[in-house]
Amino acid sequence: MKVMTRHSNGRKSTTMIGALSYFAVGALFTHMFHSMKNNAFTTNSIESTRHPGNAWSLAVKMTFKEKSDLNYILEEWKAVTEYCRKNEPFLLHYEGGLVDSDPQGLTLHMLERYTSKDDYAQRHKSGEEFLKFRPKLKALQDQGKVAVEGYSYQEIGYGFV
Repeated sequence: MKVMTRHSNGRKSTTMIGALSYFAVGALFTHMFHSMKNNAFTTNSIESTRHPGNAWSLAVKMTFKEKSDLNYILEEWKAVTEYCRKNEPFLLHYEGGLVDSDPQGLTLHMLERYTSKDDYAQRHKSGEEFLKFRPKLKALQDQGKVAVEGYSYQEIGYGFV
């Protein structure tokens, strides 16, 4: 394919580079049009591997009275996270964070995401490290050193991860 170009001296000529430039711009516009048509600019590129609506999530908020107890639980939780990473492929997301609206930094928020509620109830809660960890947190609860509250939900399939 050749394209007619006009030089600064007024002379016309055909060039392969000019033709390729027109072709590239056309391909770009075609790709952009199809991407917008298929809504590709607003979806996650990993979407094809995700099955929305199937995951079950648990959100837990722990409010500690003392920083030392928070640090103790965080240190004890490290073994749980490593165990889960290596042995629980059904655990999709397991993350803790300090709540930034707590100026004392004593509130920990946990988000856990499982392939199903059964995987949480039957498999995660019977995991070796969880069984070691849970009594330590329960002891702090019983002593009034931490308040634990939370909620769970079944995904409905909107959004992305």
